[in-house]
Amino acid sequence: MKSPFLSVFRNQLSELNNRLSHYIFVWEQFSLDNAETLAKKKGEQTTEAYQKNRFAPQYNVVLDKLERSHDETSTFILKSLFILLHTEFEVYMRDLYEVARKTDDTLPDLAVKARVPDKIFENLNIDMGASFEQKEIWTLEYLRLRRNRIVHSGGQSKGELAATIKNRGNALQRYWQGRLTRGLFGVNFQSEETDQFSKEEIFDFINIWRLLTSKIDQIVCNRISEAKIVKYLRAEFADERPGEIKRWGAIKSKKKFIGYVKMQYDIGLTLDAVDDF
Repeated sequence: MKSPFLSVFRNQLSELNNRLSHYIFVWEQFSLDNAETLAKKKGEQTTEAYQKNRFAPQYNVVLDKLERSHDETSTFILKSLFILLHTEFEVYMRDLYEVARKTDDTLPDLAVKARVPDKIFENLNIDMGASFEQKEIWTLEYLRLRRNRIVHSGGQSKGELAATIKNRGNALQRYWQGRLTRGLFGVNFQSEETDQFSKEEIFDFINIWRLLTSKIDQIVCNRISEAKIVKYLRAEFADERPGEIKRWGAIKSKKKFIGYVKMQYDIGLTLDAVDDF
């Protein structure tokens, strides 16, 4: 059993991975193709050296400073991608929680500023200590604190994040080095410089998010329960297809619903397990 939101989040991770790889490739090829120009005309402006480029006037710098400018742009992009990763994770968690609320009307609404995923687990009575490895919990905390540090001030780590790095950084480094199939390429959980990112570090975080969300999805879906999810999907299926269900008849409607449940939550049902519509 897995939620459709996990597939959406994984697709977003893959898209981000592909776009970052494309950006890296294009700049590397530009550097190779323009090495001679950059060396011979380093005192010229981009508008002079690249007169056929219609965007040159919008970005007019001396070629000698182009590399440094690219580094600054790369830092901005990588930082933004890290923030985006965490934002998309929170969207995924909120979508998953909304399904839980639709299956149980006693669950409270989730405040806009609620700490995610902690508040969701609390509302669902999921004991993080019993459901996750300690280092997985520390990782979620590290990611949240680092995101907050960048959004609110950036620069050197302070407060809770500094304490996490000092007291748990080494353990997290060893844990993910062994947990990821190919180890870590760029992440350094012990580094106090939390405002800078390498491209390898973003790729590491993508892989970490893949593993964490796979486990989170299973835990939350199990907490909601297969029976409640099927009941919710049945009501949704019936509400959206009243005309089709009448036209299909009992057996075909059941088969369509079985396929729908399989597609949405990867739950396998039999005809005998489905009541007539």
